Amino acid sequence: MAQKRIFVILAAALLLLLAATGVWNGYRVRRDTPVVGTSFLMDTFVEYKLYGEKAQEAKDAIEAALRGIEDTMSMYIKDSEISRLNENAGKEPVAVSEDTYALLARCKGFGELSGGLFDVTVAPLAAEWGITGLHPKVPSAGKIEELLKLVGYSEIQLGADGKGGYTAMLSREGQAVDVGGVAKGYACDVARRVAQDYGITSGYISIGGNLMVIGGKPDGEPFRFGVRDPRGPENQFLAVVSLPDSTMATSGDYERFFEQDGVRYHHILDPRTGYPAESDLMSVSVVSPDGAYADFMSTYLFISGRDFVLENLDTLECGIIAVDRDKNIYVSESLRAQFQPADSTGGYHFEVAS
Repeated sequence: MAQKRIFVILAAALLLLLAATGVWNGYRVRRDTPVVGTSFLMDTFVEYKLYGEKAQEAKDAIEAALRGIEDTMSMYIKDSEISRLNENAGKEPVAVSEDTYALLARCKGFGELSGGLFDVTVAPLAAEWGITGLHPKVPSAGKIEELLKLVGYSEIQLGADGKGGYTAMLSREGQAVDVGGVAKGYACDVARRVAQDYGITSGYISIGGNLMVIGGKPDGEPFRFGVRDPRGPENQFLAVVSLPDSTMATSGDYERFFEQDGVRYHHILDPRTGYPAESDLMSVSVVSPDGAYADFMSTYLFISGRDFVLENLDTLECGIIAVDRDKNIYVSESLRAQFQPADSTGGYHFEVAS
């Protein structure tokens, strides 16, 4: 009888062990198998790779959040808050959500921090150039001079409606804002918060090339991404960089441009001149936990040019990868351990700023 009882106990223990192993293996499969997918939102492609038991729910919630950002903040959607702000420029304040208010406040702050080199009120000039549209053109010098008078981030007026809500207004008729210069970085911040709300501790999202990374891979290895060759095809990289818990935003003259009479015109306008920035850089990537800041800084540094970047390569609160027109690559000290040049550099040279 005692032997039978021992056999029953051992059998029960074995069953429990097998059941526990099955549960663990099932958990491991769920944890290690990512949810992947693509969407077209905010006028760009969004790619997802998320790990976790609620990864699918997180992906769906992130898509909904990004669609909400587009519906609220795109100047190209007729009933968006930004469109209403632009339509009522110089007339009256319009009600805006707390999120739009906060982003406009950050844009004003970025304008001040950059000395006006980053200015979301450059929108009328950008529309006249049409570089991101189907029919880009070089405006007349007179038209550029006329529209330059409308540029001025300080003329974004932010206030309250007296009922706990928020308002925004542009000082003069004809003025307009386009928050596209920080929208993808801001969207990365929103996506991170949503993913973490669903318990996601591993994964990444690419929003039009802006990368938001959460943690590392489930096996402990970091996520690695290619740094694009600004003069090569889309799938050609000059280096690989690992990005744990960071966002990387890139601005360059290769992203959106057109050529006319042998001249290349890119989409990053200099608010001082009304023309595409005459930068001696081809691209600038900025790495920061703050996606909106990274997006802003990549534009600001690109317009500022190589000398300014080299002077501040290790003094700013972000990591920088800059590529100049002479094919020199400069990398912040904080990123060098995470940065690996490609086997074939395509004529690029890695420099250390003195």
